[in-house]
Amino acid sequence: MKEYPKLNEALANILRSRREELKLSKRKLAELAYLERAYVIQLEQGKKRPTLNALFYLSEALGIRADKLICLIEDELERMAKENQ
Repeated sequence: MKEYPKLNEALANILRSRREELKLSKRKLAELAYLERAYVIQLEQGKKRPTLNALFYLSEALGIRADKLICLIEDELERMAKENQ
């Protein structure tokens, strides 16, 4: 099975950039996504991976579809890989 060692970092980058685009605090994002603020902080620090439910809640709170969020994460993984070449 293929591993994605940079997945947490890619997710963190996308969450942070989208949250900042929307001018949301971590507290407000957590509230909108029905998540604990500490959990959102850990996601943005790359320390946690979200559950599927959390991913759907986050995408809704960020105003995008879950499949679009996953595409953004994939794009970020590709960008990071190119950057490290």
